[in-house]
Amino acid sequence: MWLWKRKKKRKTPDLRQSFLLSHRGGEIWISCIDNLDDDYSLIKEKVLRTEQLISTPTHSSYVLYHLDGTDITFETAELIIDSLIRSQKFVSKLALVGVTRKGKANINKYVKSTGTDFKITSKYFSSMDIAKDWLVREGHY
Repeated sequence: MWLWKRKKKRKTPDLRQSFLLSHRGGEIWISCIDNLDDDYSLIKEKVLRTEQLISTPTHSSYVLYHLDGTDITFETAELIIDSLIRSQKFVSKLALVGVTRKGKANINKYVKSTGTDFKITSKYFSSMDIAKDWLVREGHY
C-alpha cells in the first residue's frame, strides 16, 4: 500500500495595502496580512503601515486583521500587539480573522507574559463576513 503525502499548496501572499471598507453603515480598516507564512519582514512592513493608517483619523475605528495563512509566532504576536497598543486610542474594536490555535496561544501568551495594557475589545473569527458584522454591531460583546 502506497501512501502519498500531499504537498501543501502555498497560496499567493496578499500584497494589497490596508484599506477602509464601508460595511452596513460603518467603516472598517481591513489589514491584509494573509498568506504570508513566516515572512517576518513583510508581516512587519504591513503591520507598521496599518498602524500608520489607523492612527491618523480623528475618531476611533473598527479594525480587522486578516491573518489566514500567516504563521503567528511569538515574535509576530509581539509585533502585532505592540503595534495595536501604540494605536489603541484609535481602535474601538478589533477582529482577528483566520488565526490558528497556535497563533491564538502565542498572542495570549505574549499579552499575559508582558502584562501589557491591551484594552481593545477584540475577538477571533474564522469568517470575514461574521467579523465585519460583529465590528459594526452596536455594543461590545
